[in-house]
Amino acid sequence: MRFILSLSATLMASAALADTYSVASRVSAVTVYPSEALITRKAELEVPAGRHRIVVRGLPDVELVSMLQVNHPGLERMGLYLRQDFPVHEDLDTPERDAAEARVNEIEAEIAAVRRAVAEARLAAEGAEAVVGFLGQLGRAQATVLPTAEQLQDLVDTLAEQTAAAHETILRSEAESAEIQRQVEDLEVRRAAAQAELDALSQQNKERMYLALDVVAATDTSVPITISYPAYEVSWSPSYEFDLETGADPVITLRRDIKITQGTGEDWTNVDLRVSTSTPNQRISGTQIYPELRRIEDPDQLQKSTQDQRLYTAHATSLDDAPVMAEAAESRVLVGRSEAGVTYSFAEPVSIRSTSELVFLSLAPVTFAAEVSAIAAPIRDQTAYRVAKITNETGQELLPSESAAFFIGGELVGRQGFDGLIAEAEGELGFGPIDGLRVSRVVLEQSEGERGVISRSNQRNATAEIEVENLTQEAWALRITDRVPYSEQEDLQVTWSASPTPSEVNVEKQRGILAWDLDLQPGSTRAITLNTRLDWPDGKVLR
Repeated sequence: MRFILSLSATLMASAALADTYSVASRVSAVTVYPSEALITRKAELEVPAGRHRIVVRGLPDVELVSMLQVNHPGLERMGLYLRQDFPVHEDLDTPERDAAEARVNEIEAEIAAVRRAVAEARLAAEGAEAVVGFLGQLGRAQATVLPTAEQLQDLVDTLAEQTAAAHETILRSEAESAEIQRQVEDLEVRRAAAQAELDALSQQNKERMYLALDVVAATDTSVPITISYPAYEVSWSPSYEFDLETGADPVITLRRDIKITQGTGEDWTNVDLRVSTSTPNQRISGTQIYPELRRIEDPDQLQKSTQDQRLYTAHATSLDDAPVMAEAAESRVLVGRSEAGVTYSFAEPVSIRSTSELVFLSLAPVTFAAEVSAIAAPIRDQTAYRVAKITNETGQELLPSESAAFFIGGELVGRQGFDGLIAEAEGELGFGPIDGLRVSRVVLEQSEGERGVISRSNQRNATAEIEVENLTQEAWALRITDRVPYSEQEDLQVTWSASPTPSEVNVEKQRGILAWDLDLQPGSTRAITLNTRLDWPDGKVLR
């Protein structure tokens, strides 16, 4: 049976209990972590001096009751009672939900009234059709006595008049029925929208956990009760939009949102919200390593090692030296930075419905001066790509995001992940291809008397030509990257040459990666020649 009973609760209070008080609690504060949240409920009541039982309503089923924290300053606790197997069913209706339900009922009443009008119109049409049928039969009836000319004329006039009136009634009823049917369709659309709104307000779990406190108050007192517990159907992530404004002084505007979704089974209404990058479920102790025994044996000996080799990799975490607090624009969000991570505290209360809402909370936009250039890897690319180098001088860490949108002058150019950028660090952002910067790479083949690829059993020579063409109307600083093979074996010799000489070799400590920094004027063309040669001993195979 799933329940927790504190040790002191074994002192089953009987006559000592004076009164039982029931108080409703509400979610007052939430701290959201990347994969969970810490929820705080609050209640307040006045109790006289003496011993009492306080039943706190509104608490949902808490998955880890061992992490439940209950505080009630000014009262001495004698016992804490929790009941999960037999939940309490509570009415969670709110004025907002009552209003939504009333709208649905009102529209359904309108639909019923309109459908009655449709039925009445159809009845009128059916009655008129019956009259027409009767008049037709009357006109075809055989009379035993021939009428006079005047009587016959009166009969014809009457039949014509009544038939015309009946047909007019049929046409009018059909038109009214069609118009009313259109009203029904419009009302059905309105009812669907109202029902969707009601459903969105009805996703809370009505099953609540029973929680009671046996307490002793020394004096008459007003008691604030807070209950904190973890919830795991919660997540948040940053959402970014980088907008590059080109020109003489390029600038990037970063629009930032915090994306939150929660399916805890309880709505958060006007809560104090904090968002944190800290991960409470992370490993908090260092890794222990064990001795590693190595031995050598004769090749023909097969022995099983009895040494249990346990290898662990410890990941170091970079920590800041001291907490830093910074206020965002208009003081709407307070940004905190400490060794535990970054926190965003929202000044205004926040409401998030359970399950039915995905919420984007905006942070103040920030701007960066940008150094715009182009980069291309002709071995893979046919065009160059626009990149912007920035320095994060905001004093805040830009957290990683799985998907960020990139714009140029307000026009979307693409989406990709963002790795994040710590304060004062430099980073590069991609802003799509530059169609007017064409690049190509060709390995020249062997032909009579020309350069190209020459291979024999223990030598290989190759020549590659890279061509860059600027078809745009502006000058570009372009970085071309390419590669040459490298070897870690003395017997495999790699030599290479390039014209012009690369601006950088072993880019970012990657062996064999070369880079050329070129200034391309409008309409200009540049070429790079790259020669490589590999030599190895006879009897070996190149891999």
